[in-house]
Formats: sequence, C-alpha cells, structure tokens
Amino acid sequence: MNRNEEYTALRDSLAETPPQLAYTVAKAVKRKKASRKRTRILGIPVGSLAVCFVAFMLLVNLFPPFARACGGVPVLRELAKAVTWSPSLSAAVEDEYVQSVGQEQSKNGITARVEYLIVDQKQLNVFYTLDTDQYGQLDADGAVTLPDGGDGYGSSSGSYGTPNGDLRQLTVDFVDRDMPEGLTLTLNVYQSAYDENGIALEPAEETMEDAYFEVHTHDPETLAVFAFDLTFDPWFTAQGETVAVGKTFQLDSQTLTLKQAEIYPTHLRLDFGYDPDNTAWLTGLDFFVENERGQRFVPVTNGISATGEENSPAMVTYWMDTTYFSNSKELKLYITQARWLEKSREKIRLNLATEEHAPLPDGTELIGIQHLDSGYLLTFREKQLQENHLYGLWNGYQDADGTELRFSSTGSSCSYQDLDTGEYLDGSASGFFFETVPLPGDQETEVWLKPVFTRVTDFSAPAAISIR
Repeated sequence: MNRNEEYTALRDSLAETPPQLAYTVAKAVKRKKASRKRTRILGIPVGSLAVCFVAFMLLVNLFPPFARACGGVPVLRELAKAVTWSPSLSAAVEDEYVQSVGQEQSKNGITARVEYLIVDQKQLNVFYTLDTDQYGQLDADGAVTLPDGGDGYGSSSGSYGTPNGDLRQLTVDFVDRDMPEGLTLTLNVYQSAYDENGIALEPAEETMEDAYFEVHTHDPETLAVFAFDLTFDPWFTAQGETVAVGKTFQLDSQTLTLKQAEIYPTHLRLDFGYDPDNTAWLTGLDFFVENERGQRFVPVTNGISATGEENSPAMVTYWMDTTYFSNSKELKLYITQARWLEKSREKIRLNLATEEHAPLPDGTELIGIQHLDSGYLLTFREKQLQENHLYGLWNGYQDADGTELRFSSTGSSCSYQDLDTGEYLDGSASGFFFETVPLPGDQETEVWLKPVFTRVTDFSAPAAISIR
C-alpha cells in the first residue's frame, strides 16, 4: 500500500463516526466533578495538548461526519425543564447522567426524533419529539419490544397533549428482570383529539350512564409508525446498588421485615417481607428516607408507587425518589402512616335492595345506590388521607356466583348531588370526598365489595428503621 492509499484508507475510516461518539458527553462526565477534570487536564504536558488540539481541528475541518457528531453534543437545558416533576430525573440531568441519541426519522409529513435516554438496571426513560407542518397537534402511543421477545416490564407515558416540538417521555420499568442491552421503540402517531391548549376538537356529549358503563375504545387513525432500535451504553445499565437490610420490626401490632433497599439512579425501591401470622395486609405506606445531613427523600408521586405479589393483596415493594446522587453515608426510613386490609374484612357484603352492608372501611359511608338501565352506581363518602387528595378505595367486587370482577371505571369528586333532595354536598371543607363505582348489568341481590384497605394508622412518632 503506497502513501496515497494509506491516506485514503485513513480518511475513509475517520469518515465513519465511531459508535462511542454518540455517547461522548455521558462517557466524559461519568460522575467526575469539574474540578477533577481540570486537575487531570493540568497534568497533561503542554506539547501533548497542542498536538491534540491540532489533530482535533484537522478532524473537524476535514471530515464532516466528525464535525456533525461534535455539533450534536447535547444542551441539557430543555431536558432539565422536561423532568422538573421528578426529583430523581432532575438529579440525573444535573449530574449529566444522560445518554444522547439523536436518531431521527420522517414519514408522511411527520418527524420523530429520539433525543436522550436516562437508563439504569431497572428503568428506561426515553425523551423524544414529534413535529409536523402538515397536521395539527400530534399524540403517540409508545411500545417497546425486547430482543428476546420477553416481558417482565411495564411502560407508561404522561406526555399526551405535549405541544409539537417539545420533549415527550416514555418510561419503561423492569420488575422481574434487568435492563437488556437494547430494545426497539415503536411510536404509533396520530392526530390528537385535543388542540395545543388541551381543548377537545370534537366535544362529546355523554350522560352519567355513558361515562360509567359504555366501553371507551382508543382507536385513532394512524398517521405514521416509527421504529427506533435503541442500544444502551453498558456503563449506564450496570448502575445500581442493593443494600441488604434484613431488619424485622413491629408496626401497629403487625410484624414486618425491611429486606433490602435497591438504589438506582432513576428511583429507589424498598422491599418488605411479612409474617404470615399477621392479621392484616399492608397495602399502603406514607414514609420518607433521611440521610445524615437531614436531606429527605419521599415516595414517587408520578408513575409506579408500589408493587405487590401474586398470592396476596399486600404491597411488598415501595418506590421512592432516589438517593443515588446524594453521596449519602447513612439512610434511615421513617414511616408516618400505614394502610391495612384486615384479613377478616377482605370482602364486604352489600345488599343492593335494602342497602344493608357489613362494616365498611373506617371513615367510609354508603350514601347512594342508583339503579339505571345499564346497572347500578354506588356512591361512597370517603375520608381524605391528605388535603385535596383523592384516591380509589375499591379494588373490585365478587358477584353472587363467586366470580371476581374489577370495576371498569371509577369517578371521584369533592361534591355530590343527593339523589333524593337534589342538594349538592361539598365534602372538601370537612376532609371528605365522594367516589362512585359501577356494577354493570343485572345483579343478584347481594354482592361482595373488595376494598384496598379497611383502616389507616397515623404515627405521631414515626417508626424509624436504619437502612445503612
């Protein structure tokens, strides 16, 4: 090979952007502080710096692919704005724990672009944009496919209604398995039913009966389908730490064990075990974790907050904001409230004809049964656990044949119109709200309701368990 051929070969090899370049920023800042970077740079001989600078300038000026890759170094300001709702993701962005992607596709007048990933052993957050000059407001349903076609994960998106051009987010949580090396993201894009201000383009008129009993389908006309093959930097997917705790304690006369804490960059999981002789299942907790500096970390408010197990109604894993970026040496769990489902009250008998029933969950009152053509509507007055905080108390029901069923929909409101007097009742001032659930079709006289919990215990002195 002569010198010209060597030059041509070198030029051709440099024209192909190295795969690692897509992750330049993340690779360069993997949890190293700026001062440390400056120290390392100052330790390089001046002559070497000059040679590197000249080589870099030649690459940028002579080879466009290299220049484009360098120009793609992400500015994370937009991403920081998109994750302000999550303390964990905000901490990740602040620490520059971000993998840049920059994959773009265009079809049928629509452009989809995957900008960033925040990924670790158990959670993937994909940030992407949709834009168009041909249509109005766009929305997309996202789905992922694993290389082995397996499951063991759940995905969710809170980005419906995001203006065109702004960052949207899809979250994939892995429960029974670790993050794969990569996966395929599919975006099914369609015209939104709402404009950029969140106003319905074709307002639907429906009765209360329609709202509770009609089957609401989601089948919009597809405008474009995009498939992105995403490969994860293995440094990111290796991040996470499991702290073995193994501490058994008493809480409200029940025996629990804090088995371990799983600390990931995107979230933290607390795994509990239960004594089989307990008289109640733990189905909800209010708590916080505090480090040695008094910094507090609280439960997740968006996304998965707890997961259970197959053979019981108990919640065994609780999800919270991460301590990963806090450099905490000590962590202590403080439990301020527990919600229990007593084993003797897992099902509550209700007579639809007489409205007689077994004792309802503490602080709950049945205030109305409405018999409509499509079925029954049951309305309950329930106690707020936090100010202006509404929740679902009912997990489903069992019919007279013993068939376990779930409610197709529920509705909660701070006000309710009395069926007999027409008077509007306001529960917010007294710390209550109203929840309505439907029983479709013809029912036998009796059904058995399944509550999420039957009693709540607040701890004026929080129960404290050391994690490390």
